[in-house]
Amino acid sequence: MNPSTDPDPYAGPGPDAAEPRHDVVCLRGGAGTGEWDEHQLDTLGARAWEPETGLALDVGGPPGQLDAWVQAASEALRESTAGAAHVLANGAAAYGAILLAARHPQQVKSMILGDPLVDTSTDGFVAALRQVRAPSLVIAAAPDIDADVSIAQCIAGGIGNGVFVIIDNATVPAHQSRSTSFNEWSRSFMKIAEGLHTVSQSLPTQLQEEPRA
Repeated sequence: MNPSTDPDPYAGPGPDAAEPRHDVVCLRGGAGTGEWDEHQLDTLGARAWEPETGLALDVGGPPGQLDAWVQAASEALRESTAGAAHVLANGAAAYGAILLAARHPQQVKSMILGDPLVDTSTDGFVAALRQVRAPSLVIAAAPDIDADVSIAQCIAGGIGNGVFVIIDNATVPAHQSRSTSFNEWSRSFMKIAEGLHTVSQSLPTQLQEEPRA
């Protein structure tokens, strides 16, 4: 898979840019994360969700805690009246978002992961990627030519509808250091995902893709 690169920051939204018509949710890894994704909330018309204290995600956290985080996020998405949501997650929250999309595909219209902090050797990681049906965009910041973007590339390559984008000359996390570029990639991708969702909804049931085991 050849990644797209973004060497220069966007000047701003194009004339045909429009906000996604559906719920956009920024999933946070833990409670009290403050202004972690403030640049996405206003620009993308998103809302933030964070778990209760005690459910913070980290790469080496206990499996039970991760499961509880995913369940809590799923319950929060059910509160929306707009149907399936576009889900954004950065850093450690990325693995939780992947499991959410794998276990509750009807709730996730698209998934956008920024600089994911994931242990790719975790049991069940590869299987979870294969179960994700939502179109997924994985964005990695590359401060210099030697930057390691292998985790983000691995995630995008393991998802059937995965797209990998590198934002050059950007410090981690890209959603903060190069928020304009990050948001424009996200906005464009969500619009494409909505079009794909509309097409899939119009197909006869027998022609739609079956969930992968």
